[in-house]
Amino acid sequence: MEPEMDERDRMILEILQNNCRTTNTEIALSLGVSEGTIRKRIKRLVDDGIIEKFTIVTKKAGQDALILVRVDTRESGQTIRTLKERFKEVFEFSGKTDIAIRVKASFIGEINTIVDEIRNISGVRSTETLIRLK
Repeated sequence: MEPEMDERDRMILEILQNNCRTTNTEIALSLGVSEGTIRKRIKRLVDDGIIEKFTIVTKKAGQDALILVRVDTRESGQTIRTLKERFKEVFEFSGKTDIAIRVKASFIGEINTIVDEIRNISGVRSTETLIRLK
């Protein structure tokens, strides 16, 4: 059963998605409720698994890429498990692309090495690499 969220929960999530360092007091002031209300709601959102973690995004030098992968359907289960063991951001899709893997590298050559590694995994039929420009 899906955890229930109301409009206030959605507003809290939006604030935290924009800046996970926003304090409970700041959220409470912007929503016109007490800090205790915000603290309890955030705890419930975490307990219900709606919020998995609080994190930051850095702007570092380097290269981002999305590697689109097609897999052999006969080996898809094991191939997907292997990819998820090796890479942090692995997304499964229906349609032409089976898997998308988001990678960050220091330079293009490192992305090439990662793509070669993916291509050597049993069950990988093809890859397509999208380099982030901006």
